[in-house]
Amino acid sequence: MTWTAGYNSSVAYTTGYYQEQSPSFLNACLVMQRVQPPSLEKFTYCELGFGQGLTSLILAATHPNGEFHACDFNPLHVLSASSIRDEARLPNLTLLENGFHELAQGKVALPLFDYITLHGIISWVSDDTRAHIMQFLTRYLKPGGVVQVSYNAMVGCAQIMPLQRLLMLGAGKGSDAWTKGNELVTKVKGLEALHFVRNPDSASRVDGFQNLDKNYLVHEYLHAKWTPFHITDIAREMAEAKLSFAGSARFAHMAPVSWLGENQRKMLETVTDPIEAEEVRDYFANRGFRSDIFVRGKVSLSDIRLREQARHIHLWGNPAMVYKSEVSLEHSTITRADTFHKSLFDLLRRSETTLAEVFDAPELAGLPLDAILKLLRLSIAIGETVVRYGPEQPRAAADRLNTALFSRAERGEPWDALAAPRQGGGAGIGTLDQLMLAALHEKADPVKALTKDIDELVARTKRSVAATGLKLRVGDKDVADDDIDRRLGHIFEDSGKKLLAYAVEQGFFPAARKTSR
Repeated sequence: MTWTAGYNSSVAYTTGYYQEQSPSFLNACLVMQRVQPPSLEKFTYCELGFGQGLTSLILAATHPNGEFHACDFNPLHVLSASSIRDEARLPNLTLLENGFHELAQGKVALPLFDYITLHGIISWVSDDTRAHIMQFLTRYLKPGGVVQVSYNAMVGCAQIMPLQRLLMLGAGKGSDAWTKGNELVTKVKGLEALHFVRNPDSASRVDGFQNLDKNYLVHEYLHAKWTPFHITDIAREMAEAKLSFAGSARFAHMAPVSWLGENQRKMLETVTDPIEAEEVRDYFANRGFRSDIFVRGKVSLSDIRLREQARHIHLWGNPAMVYKSEVSLEHSTITRADTFHKSLFDLLRRSETTLAEVFDAPELAGLPLDAILKLLRLSIAIGETVVRYGPEQPRAAADRLNTALFSRAERGEPWDALAAPRQGGGAGIGTLDQLMLAALHEKADPVKALTKDIDELVARTKRSVAATGLKLRVGDKDVADDDIDRRLGHIFEDSGKKLLAYAVEQGFFPAARKTSR
């Protein structure tokens, strides 16, 4: 067994941020599923397998009251994340370059943790390494502590397993493994192999490879171990570490889900075991990825306890969304026939409020608490509503991290998220938007700068665009080099104020910079 434990470490992982690993978000998920969460006043947190480290960096910056540890056995990942941590001056984040077996055996001095999160890693490592992870959870998770684990799931990945095997067969050993693996898969598919003819999901994945980052594809597919799991198998292993299933970290997946057909719902009502019901729902949805929450010592919230916790849940409407009576979720279209959905939408658009205030809102009078929770879960799942547990934390560390990320982006290292204290974590950002904000963020009055300093903003953004290799396009055509200045000027003129408003809404910029929409 090598130090990689079956994991492909030949290239650095992509820079992803995952809100479902946020302590604030996880607490909100637990309360919305009637489970007691840990306190956020002072807590300890560990991420196992942090990739480029963006998630842990953002979470440490937006939770200055937490003590964060993050571990990855790829030294390139640790080096990159450490550099940004030091530049942003995040003293509450410790980065470790250790294998999971070393951590499980206690070879590194660590505290007990309130939260331990793992994004995808258990699907990509050996059985022995997964056993070490379970030993780590047993050893270091506090009573009442939370584990968030995401993984490739059955049954949705059933068609993908032969594809991954074929990619590995073609990749072989040596350099440029992805190109060789993809060439074999593309050739076999092009010769009308019955596997791809009879498995359209597998065929469509191959067609989509050209639109995805190569490093992402290497880490997604080219592992010696590539194992999708049934929820029942994960729950059984977690139970050996005294962990109970507490629900989903994705609002679209929380039971009772809104997208089930009437007969499917009736059938599930006869299934009394919650884990068995989860697995049956995975068949209904053909789910290929799960993000689950487990707790050591699950305490269900009574109505009284739920109301107490509801004071900590903050909710507000997404200003970019308009109300629709028909919405898409998972693979279904949901019709919102009653008036309560629209009443909730209007209520949350007015101002940030708490779940306790929503429970007592006159517009929702007469609805049971669980009915209100179901309305909210759907609204959050489709992006209408934003949720945070606990008060918004001081933003000094988040501003330092965003400054560091802006600086990296302008030097050709864009990131796909920024720290957003209002959300208790981070929020996504496109490359061009990030480069424009990088040019604006040091301005005392960014709105005035859109007119007063437009030439400077355009020149700075043009240099950043060149550094990242980003291609500006209008329709399906690249913008000519001698037309970039004019196009960037138009973008700042047409969209600059909207971008600044978005930055304030997301929390990238402090509210003092708020602009009219």
